Amino acid sequence: MHKMKSLALIAVTLFAVGCSSGDKEVEQTSVDELYTKGATALQEGSYSEAIRYLNATTERFPGSTYQEQAMLDLMYANYKSQDYTGVLVTVDSFLNQFPQSQHRDYAVYMAGLTNAATADNAIQDFFGIDRATRETTSLKTAFANFQSLVRAFPNSPYAQDALARMAYIKDSLARHELEIAKFYAKRNADVAVANRIVGMLQLYPDTLATYEGLFLMRDAYQKMGLETLANQTQQIIDANKDKQFMKPEKPEDLELTVPTATHETKR
Repeated sequence: MHKMKSLALIAVTLFAVGCSSGDKEVEQTSVDELYTKGATALQEGSYSEAIRYLNATTERFPGSTYQEQAMLDLMYANYKSQDYTGVLVTVDSFLNQFPQSQHRDYAVYMAGLTNAATADNAIQDFFGIDRATRETTSLKTAFANFQSLVRAFPNSPYAQDALARMAYIKDSLARHELEIAKFYAKRNADVAVANRIVGMLQLYPDTLATYEGLFLMRDAYQKMGLETLANQTQQIIDANKDKQFMKPEKPEDLELTVPTATHETKR
């Protein structure tokens, strides 16, 4: 245990020395050089290095002509390095600082991608666990991001991809609700089952999960002695029995590029 503590202390000390040296460099560098170094690192795929210089650019020189472009670059660099908090913080700051920017659609799109990525889990993917059965706050936020993008920027180059992601997320959220309804059904919580499916009919009417949920709702009404509601539910089931429900595939990631704001920088 003593050895482990010593090694940890050495690691912290080395980290502190490295940070001190790096901080001194960015503190003495001009805005032109900071942004150039950040843009070069980004172009080379050195995302942590890019973030370091771009953060310094935006924080030390917040009113510079590089500010808008540096923040767009930061969204991309943070996303590629999987610093999802960094992306969302930058997006929020960007939208506040540049409410008239022609690249607001990119910022909102990056927020959607980031919240969707936050909902992903590599371990769940590896073991084949359906993410639709897990917590859905990030997915709902991602859906709201993409919905805002499509409504505010219908002609955006990201709009079609946003629509595809919305369809995929809606299907995932519907399956999540169905899993909850099944949980209630196993415990004979019939009122909770019926209420859950009613909600699905309102929010996700054109999904296979909602159609499957109708059978649970019919059975719940029958168990509660609500024959009229059970019969009405059966009628909906019969009316949709031949309907083909498309199962949306998860959209492939676009080949992202950073839009150009002030200084033309190729990615």
